[in-house]
Amino acid sequence: MHPGPDSRRFAVHDHRPGAAPDGARLEPMALEVRRADGAGTAPHEGAPGHERLLRVERHACLAVVSDDDSADRFLDRLLDDGGADRRVTVHGVDARTDPDALRRLVGVVPAGMPLPEVPVHDALMAAGLRQGLPPETAAGRATDLAEALGLRAVEHTSVARLTPGQRSRTAVGCALLHVPKLLLLCRPLDDVDEVSETILHRVLSRYAASTGTVVFSSSSREVARRMTDRLFMVCDGQVRCGCLPTAR
Repeated sequence: MHPGPDSRRFAVHDHRPGAAPDGARLEPMALEVRRADGAGTAPHEGAPGHERLLRVERHACLAVVSDDDSADRFLDRLLDDGGADRRVTVHGVDARTDPDALRRLVGVVPAGMPLPEVPVHDALMAAGLRQGLPPETAAGRATDLAEALGLRAVEHTSVARLTPGQRSRTAVGCALLHVPKLLLLCRPLDDVDEVSETILHRVLSRYAASTGTVVFSSSSREVARRMTDRLFMVCDGQVRCGCLPTAR
């Protein structure tokens, strides 16, 4: 998350608030990014001109939006590039002190959406095995996800022959297979067909409602607004949260 010379401003849309009715935070945030020295914290969210904690509530859905690759770089570096000036925690697990435990909590679709050039079912299976799932469990979840993501017809088709929408659905399936608590997804809804967008919207919405939290990047504000309804700003690697409602 170190800002570079080519950093751009980009927006973050937040799906729902997560504070308890009395304003108390009763459990750790799904994702929290703050300065390691504790500086830059303002007494309340929404005051302009101050760096904020990035607090993502459990069961939220966030979209990080930029015209260039700033949003993708933000997500790609979130867990690996905290540096001495940043502290990143997922459900209270610190990225620097317990990276293995943290990664078990997170499912990732990296920038460029790399996948092994194998059949879809094998790609899903491999994702589960990498996370230490027993083969029987991985196979069952691969079948269930293929069904939920509309991939049964191409289950034995090589990833290389998939359409962009099918490839995106496969990548999201691989990220979901070990049932993480947080999804970090680079552009899963960009440049996909209408059917794929509808399926991914349904699957990610159900996941956020029942299981975990979604943070995804996009180059399209319209795509973001179809999934989310709150706006935050990030500039040059600095989080500036305004909690401003987006136009719909």
